[in-house]
Amino acid sequence: IVNPNVRDTFRKRAMIQSKMRRILDDLGFLEIETPVLHSQSGGAEAKPFETYHNSMDMDLTLRIATELHLKRLIIGGFERVYELGRIFRNEGISTRHNPEFTSIELYQAYADYDDMMDLTEHLVCNIADEVCGGLTLPYGDYTVSLERPWRRV
Repeated sequence: IVNPNVRDTFRKRAMIQSKMRRILDDLGFLEIETPVLHSQSGGAEAKPFETYHNSMDMDLTLRIATELHLKRLIIGGFERVYELGRIFRNEGISTRHNPEFTSIELYQAYADYDDMMDLTEHLVCNIADEVCGGLTLPYGDYTVSLERPWRRV
């Protein structure tokens, strides 16, 4: 029997990912699956996990970012791309750091800082409203407001 709080966390995580995909798809973004195994790691400064491909007799690493493949797609003519996928960084473990995690990276041609901030606000606020039932959320002893507009630095 599952702890109700754990069940709720899993349900909310699934809802967040589903809603994020729906919003981005509706905005014309294309979700792309990029390679997980790389012959040379890149896209971030992190220590990769190493593995070996037997039939190809090749050393490989697990990806530390999706960035480079997605940027190549933008250069190749795709105007809006994203990937919601697993990332692997071989840099220890703690209550604040997991070496395997889910990340979203998205790129949009012809967009600037303000466009990306507007998109981020749109994603976070719509997801919070649907998943949490509002834009004012408890966080420990505090209450956090996600109301727009957000302060920009």
